[in-house]
Amino acid sequence: MHSLANGPEVKKALIDTSRAGYLAAVSASAYSLVSMVRAFGPLMRRGGAVASLTYMASEKAIPGYGGGMSSAKAALESDTRVLAFEAGRRYGIRVNTISAGPYASRAASAIGIIDDMVTYCEGNAPLTERLEATEVGAATAFLCSPLASGITGTTIYVDKGIHAMGMAVDGTTVPARG
Repeated sequence: MHSLANGPEVKKALIDTSRAGYLAAVSASAYSLVSMVRAFGPLMRRGGAVASLTYMASEKAIPGYGGGMSSAKAALESDTRVLAFEAGRRYGIRVNTISAGPYASRAASAIGIIDDMVTYCEGNAPLTERLEATEVGAATAFLCSPLASGITGTTIYVDKGIHAMGMAVDGTTVPARG
C-alpha cells in the first residue's frame, strides 16, 4: 500500500508554487510509487497487488489544494496505468489506486481546508455520512485480494459518490465572468 503524499507548498495556489515545491510534491506523492514498484515488484509473488491513494483534485480544480498536489495526484493516476502494464508484464502484479474522499486525518489538516471539504461532501454527496478510514481500508483489502484478480490500472472511487456530482445540491454555481 502506497500512501505517501507531501506538498511543502500545499497552501499556496498553483500559480504561486515554486519549481522546488512543485517537484517536491510530484516526487514525494507520485514518483515514490514508481520507486516502490521497482524495488518490491521483483520480490512479490505473481498475482500480488499494489494500491495507492489519490484524490479527485487530479481531475477537478479544488481551490485551496495547491502547491502542485493536484498535478502530483494526476501523475500518480497516470503512473498507476503505466505501472499496471509494465509491472503486470514484468512481475505479474496488479497496480490500482483509490480516490478517497476527504477524510479529516491529522495529515490532511496540513491542507488547512479539510474541515470545509468534509462538510461540503456531507452536504453534496449521494451518501451524506462522513467517510470512514475503514471504508477506504476495505476497498484496499478487496483490491489486494484474489477477489480483484482481474482489476488493474484502475482508479476506484471511495468518496460517498461526490465524484459523480456536477454541482452543489443547493444549485449554487460559479457566476460567469466577462
